Amino acid sequence: MLTVGGEVDTLTAAQLADGLTQLLGDPADDTAVVDLTGVTFLASSGLAVLIRAAHRATEQGRPLHLVAAARAVTRPLEVTGSDQLFEMHTAMDDVLGEPGRPAN
Repeated sequence: MLTVGGEVDTLTAAQLADGLTQLLGDPADDTAVVDLTGVTFLASSGLAVLIRAAHRATEQGRPLHLVAAARAVTRPLEVTGSDQLFEMHTAMDDVLGEPGRPAN
């Protein structure tokens, strides 16, 4: 799981990309989860990083779960239609409660 907070913009998108690379590089975890509940702003640069990660997860044959409830995150995803690339959740309990998903 990757937890992200604050503003995701041009200055911080590279850090998000690095975190996602590590997350998706872990073969032991068949389901990748990104907790964005602490994100207060999602710029197009951050959105692009998330989209690239979604494509990589799809190539690996696993879903990429995003946990986000704030409009600052959900709105850019919805407006661009990129929310369709992810398994969207409003709370971490939604992900952890899925069948076959261990509660770490």
